[in-house]
Amino acid sequence: MLWLHLGMPKTGTTALQSYLRNNVSALSDSGLRYMEAGRRRPEGDDRPKVSHNLLAFHMNQSAEPMDKYREAVAREYEAHGSKACLMSSEMFYSADLERLAQIFTEIPAREMRVVFYCRRYSDFFEADYKQRAKNGRLPANGSALIRDQLAKIKAEPHSVSFSGAVSRIRNAFPGVTVVPALYDREEMLNGNIVDDFLNKLGVSRPGGEVASEPANPTLSRAASEAFGVVTRAIGRKRSRQLRRQVPKEPIMFRRHDVLEPEERAWLDTYLTEADEGFRAEFFPDRDTLFKPVWLSPDEVRFRRDTPDEIVAFKQAAEIVFRMALGE
Repeated sequence: MLWLHLGMPKTGTTALQSYLRNNVSALSDSGLRYMEAGRRRPEGDDRPKVSHNLLAFHMNQSAEPMDKYREAVAREYEAHGSKACLMSSEMFYSADLERLAQIFTEIPAREMRVVFYCRRYSDFFEADYKQRAKNGRLPANGSALIRDQLAKIKAEPHSVSFSGAVSRIRNAFPGVTVVPALYDREEMLNGNIVDDFLNKLGVSRPGGEVASEPANPTLSRAASEAFGVVTRAIGRKRSRQLRRQVPKEPIMFRRHDVLEPEERAWLDTYLTEADEGFRAEFFPDRDTLFKPVWLSPDEVRFRRDTPDEIVAFKQAAEIVFRMALGE
């Protein structure tokens, strides 16, 4: 069986892929082949990358056919098809799936599974905004971007809904079985993405059960935007290194500080309704895809661009700038 893992982004994909690459031999003994095709260039003998992003890069940067990758995937699958063969990239979720499907034309549809994790709509919106901010890819007015994105979602819910994702997958991969999963640590096997994912593939984690991996604390919007300023000055690599050293200052960590409470409630309700058919097909035993969100009193009062938020950005910026200067 060949499993194609699409992400979605911000669902623990990097942690999963790091584990897979670091445990290739042990996982092979457990019945999982983390495919090398697509993690290294067809003509190269370099060490395989952590993920299959090379395929997405090729599609984004070149109009050349996918033949070399198709041939490499077919050869490797023929040699290891008795195992659960896996290819993984969160970039696949938003890629041109019909072009991606060209790589798998020699794999029978009955032998393929396409899996992706679904994250609560508002949580993904927030995580995506902060990722853009940290990478220095926000426009001057972040709040305007938020309003524009919400307006686009209202006009075209199918472009971001899970039912829309399933439709795009089925159009590109006719006859393939789609396996969505919910990204909720409280409901995952052992509370982590690795055990939960391997369980779906029918593979035991080598060494038996392992303690749950702790969730990384979430940077605040203020800290994310401050790092964006630094990223544009010193580059993404150095900025990522600094983010691993963020001091435990309350101003630097916060959740539910991108969308205002009314926006969050609207987004989750609107897309939940758009995905009712998706829920009924894949999760019929659940009344709703995601449990209700509990907001603290401070989170209920949160509003963007208030004097308090401006002060928070200044404080976060001072901390980040001092880190960048080595103070």
